[in-house]
Amino acid sequence: MKAKDILVKPIVTVSSQTPLTEVAQKMLEHRVGSVVVVDEKGRLAGIITQGDFCRHPGRMVPFSLFESPNVLSNWLYPDQVEKVYKAARNLRAQDIMHSPVVTVSPEASLERVLALMLKHDINRIPVVRRGRVVGIISRFDLLKVMQQGYGA
Repeated sequence: MKAKDILVKPIVTVSSQTPLTEVAQKMLEHRVGSVVVVDEKGRLAGIITQGDFCRHPGRMVPFSLFESPNVLSNWLYPDQVEKVYKAARNLRAQDIMHSPVVTVSPEASLERVLALMLKHDINRIPVVRRGRVVGIISRFDLLKVMQQGYGA
């Protein structure tokens, strides 16, 4: 089996300038655990997963002085709820997206997909053809294949 055989589409996309509140809204509306960030030409620019809303405080973006946002952690404290909303209104997709993104081609084997997920400790991999995302594969999708029987 190949990536093209199990990829999920359509995918939910946002631009790098999409407000974080809208990113969260799209994820909830479409019941997805990630959105793909695309540039003005529709090419892959980054990915945002639900985990990006809860990054560990103090984690630094490599080669940057910017501290990764930890938007939801302040929700644990009732007096901080407004701070959460304010932070979300002021952040854009580009502020929390992962880039560069680990990707596979539609022709990649499922073994390759799984190997990349394990190597990079990620749960989702966009499937890309000529710079454009044509679908996405999650660990959940691989579990479905295992349950249904590989190659069946």
